[in-house]
Amino acid sequence: MNAPDPTAIHPAPVPGLDAPVKRYRAVIFDWDGTLLDSTYHIVEALLGACRDLELRVPSREEAGWVIGLSLQAALYRLVPELGADRADAFVDRYRAHFMALQHEMHLFEGQAGLLRDLHAGGAVLGVATGKSRRGLDASIERLDLRGLFRATRTADEARGKPDPDMLLQLLAELDLDPESVLMVGDTTHDVLMARAAGVDSLAVAYGAHAPSLLESARPTALAATVPDMQAWIRARAG
Repeated sequence: MNAPDPTAIHPAPVPGLDAPVKRYRAVIFDWDGTLLDSTYHIVEALLGACRDLELRVPSREEAGWVIGLSLQAALYRLVPELGADRADAFVDRYRAHFMALQHEMHLFEGQAGLLRDLHAGGAVLGVATGKSRRGLDASIERLDLRGLFRATRTADEARGKPDPDMLLQLLAELDLDPESVLMVGDTTHDVLMARAAGVDSLAVAYGAHAPSLLESARPTALAATVPDMQAWIRARAG
């Protein structure tokens, strides 16, 4: 099988980023839908919580759109009719459904190897995610990825995406200039966060948001598949 062709990745119309190939010192990854194949499971957990509480059940597209936001922000968007007095009940039901499905969630093929190769090659790796700290730490432990990420930020430690707070905190902690960093994510929330922080972004079209939606946010580049994403990053990071 031929190796993925990085030129198959679609550049967004961002001036000055066509050539030569830019190198990044650090890569910050979103988690769900980018590294972890979990979009289907998150949507199922959200829809299950709606059914449990006898709320309007949104479409899968609507549920997918809120992935990457903090859970509280997702609730405001997805179930605006949910009263504050039932928010905790929704979160409890969502987490119950999510935990029941957690054993089915795995890294996309080749992602563990990509992370280990980037780490071994000297790239600084980080995570900016809408997950909770408890959830991210548990996922890293379960997937045996300890020690690969220099720093991480979660939705309970910073303002939620697309606010740039997560990235700005990571840049400060890691002493990185924005131009040396690449943000990789599967939603417009990731792309808009990166732009607000002055960071380049690689949007991946195999996760929660459709390619047309990602393109509307004008990422630095858009990768259609996991192998395309891996090839693009390998050519530019470290």
